[in-house]
Amino acid sequence: MKVHVFLAIFLLSVLNLNAQKLEQLTDKTSVNFKIKNMGFTVQGKFKRVTISSNFNSNNLENSFINAVISVNSIDTDNKKRDKHLINKDFFETATYPSIKLTSTKINKISAKNYQLTGTLTIKNVSKKIVVPLQVVETVNSITIQSSFSVNRLDYGVGKSSWTLSDTVKIQLVYTAKK
Repeated sequence: MKVHVFLAIFLLSVLNLNAQKLEQLTDKTSVNFKIKNMGFTVQGKFKRVTISSNFNSNNLENSFINAVISVNSIDTDNKKRDKHLINKDFFETATYPSIKLTSTKINKISAKNYQLTGTLTIKNVSKKIVVPLQVVETVNSITIQSSFSVNRLDYGVGKSSWTLSDTVKIQLVYTAKK
């Protein structure tokens, strides 16, 4: 009986060592985007991003990175444009207030490079997405960066237009305390 209790405690402590729950540093986390509009690059960001993660390069099977973006926090440095983006023509935030990324798998590509496979949900449209990750770890923190593109039409964000690009370039920086 004592052996079973000891083994149970030992296994739980080993699992806790492998589970590296991270605490998001909000001031060092950002989601920025770029899109061409009438030949000009429009830049913007989302001010409210919540990322939960459990990343451990030695235990990728149990690692995850999940994000929720408040679409109402969009900021393109133009209030009139921001108001237009959150209405029914684009994000329709009254019905679809958030964008969600839920990871299903993380693979190691090289020393600091990984690949996240997951589901991106925008306006209740969910699609599988594969994004590259660059991971830099220190003793006390982890920074994960990613640059990737999405087709806004795949998610029903706006309509086809000869002035507005279909491709949106996303840049994510997530920093967390270990």
